[in-house]
Amino acid sequence: MKLPSDISDSSPGKRKSLTVTIIKYLCLSAGLILVGWFIVNSNLSNIYLQLRTININFIFLLMVTLFAYFLVSTAWYLSFNDRPGHINLWDMFIIRLIGESLAQINPTNVIAGEALKAVLLKRKGVSLKKGVASITISRFLIVLSSVTLIFLGAVFLVDALNLSGNRMIIMFTTITFVLFAIIALLKTGKGVLFLPIFLLQILEKKIKQPKKLTQTIAHMVEIDRELIDFYRYKKTNFIFAYILSLLSWIAGAGEFYLILYFLGINQSFISCIIIEIGVMVFKAMGAFVPGQIGVEEFATKKMLEVTGVAGSEVWITVAILRRTRQIFWIAVGFIAFLLVMRKTKGVGNGSVVYNS
Repeated sequence: MKLPSDISDSSPGKRKSLTVTIIKYLCLSAGLILVGWFIVNSNLSNIYLQLRTININFIFLLMVTLFAYFLVSTAWYLSFNDRPGHINLWDMFIIRLIGESLAQINPTNVIAGEALKAVLLKRKGVSLKKGVASITISRFLIVLSSVTLIFLGAVFLVDALNLSGNRMIIMFTTITFVLFAIIALLKTGKGVLFLPIFLLQILEKKIKQPKKLTQTIAHMVEIDRELIDFYRYKKTNFIFAYILSLLSWIAGAGEFYLILYFLGINQSFISCIIIEIGVMVFKAMGAFVPGQIGVEEFATKKMLEVTGVAGSEVWITVAILRRTRQIFWIAVGFIAFLLVMRKTKGVGNGSVVYNS
């Protein structure tokens, strides 16, 4: 990787990078202003009383997040085509925590976090190629499981009939259907991205300078090839990793459920899943904003309104608690990073960490 000093200030790439960074921080500033405006126009006394109600119960919120992290770390642990015997689940958990912590505070978000994970795996004796392949498979399984959850949320939202007694059956049926659809696509050898790849290839022929689009298509084809190979040779791992990724999202809904429960608000777990889905979609749309500051808060407000949660200050309490939990785990990730650096005597020449 090149250091900033290796790139001319007048290069188009440098100017573009600077422009993108400026736009990201403008969006971040707008998000902070929006959150500040909401808080100023709210009853701060009620928010304080709600936060006091949580009190020591905040530990349970941390434990839910820990459980979700454990699930997705296990899914990543299963995502190696040829898993090195000297890497254990604890190693994967720590490396993932460090990478995700960097992703939360870095303008490049996931890119920086995934790069650091690959480097830390390399320090553990995993080749860069194998490390990147496992990260790609794991990340894509997380995306696939989130799409499953979004599809599930759509089923619940359009449920105009009185089927509340059968919703668990609807959930199980939907998840099973999506899983078998994914497996069917992988069995054909086409891969789960064959349709968007096909559409992009049509678009590619109509564009005069499709260099970036060609690179995107090549990357998507590579992801599909890795997923097909992974499913072909590691079917059991694939299915379990997918299910664990899905369960990690559902555990995220458990956080909403616990917060509302501690505040004395009676909401069904299904409603909390819908809230989680809505927040997930909003965060994906605002992924370019560092930490999704403002985006996540606005999404929380809107999804609580959609599910009928009364009280204008409740969403602020929920947002504060979720951000506090996030800051706690970022701090833990930073401490873990320092300990890993001390133990391994740094990361190569430091260029990856520096550029991150």
